[in-house]
Amino acid sequence: MVAPTQHDEVRKVYVTCRLGKSELNRLFDLAPEGIPAASVSISTQRDSTRYSAGTLAELVDHVRNSNASGNLNAWDNLTLDAADNSGDRRIGISIDTERVEVQVSGRDATWVHGQAARLELFLKGAGGRLKREQETQKRAKELLRATLLSLPATAAVISATEIATPDDIKQPQVPLQANVAPYVAMAIMLSLYWLGWKIIKRANRALLMPTVEVPHGSWWSRASSADKIALGSLGIATLSLVVAAATLGKDLMK
Repeated sequence: MVAPTQHDEVRKVYVTCRLGKSELNRLFDLAPEGIPAASVSISTQRDSTRYSAGTLAELVDHVRNSNASGNLNAWDNLTLDAADNSGDRRIGISIDTERVEVQVSGRDATWVHGQAARLELFLKGAGGRLKREQETQKRAKELLRATLLSLPATAAVISATEIATPDDIKQPQVPLQANVAPYVAMAIMLSLYWLGWKIIKRANRALLMPTVEVPHGSWWSRASSADKIALGSLGIATLSLVVAAATLGKDLMK
């Protein structure tokens, strides 16, 4: 009969982590602290073959010297597993091109929660966010998108109401263009904002690059030349729209 046991366990998922060669080496040095080096395994799967080694440098060399196909600098998964023989300490880290999943467990509660906190601090320093924080932002963006999509329909309703109202019960109103123009302008501005957010998101996307260093600095310094040109164009288009809307408003109020 198996004796009852209990242990602490912390599981967290991070997104937008930017992990290059240096970050991954530091991460894999930090995560298994307190666990014998002989019990640490770092691995990756390419096609139907899993490659394993004791350190990231050994794993990279192993993959490069193997018969693996494709671009050997392009990785889409990486895993660390480490556990002591007593069952007091165990850690698993699973990384892909979108997220990092960390699971720390064992009977040594101080080590479990301490390692979980240290890894969270490290991954946030590498640009990561907890997945639940991303989901909150995603809901806000979905609300913005729904608002954007509803604006043309709102303008259409206003136009139909204006057209359908009998002349004898109409109240003095500003021209129809003045009613619809703000909605059209807002829809265009939100569209420009949405495109700009997409470009910024691309500059801040998650990276998994075990063989090279990832670029650091602000999102602007990491953005490609094409994205910088696109953002500049969006800024000019937004300014032009504001000027056009102000000019139209003055003309309609004359």
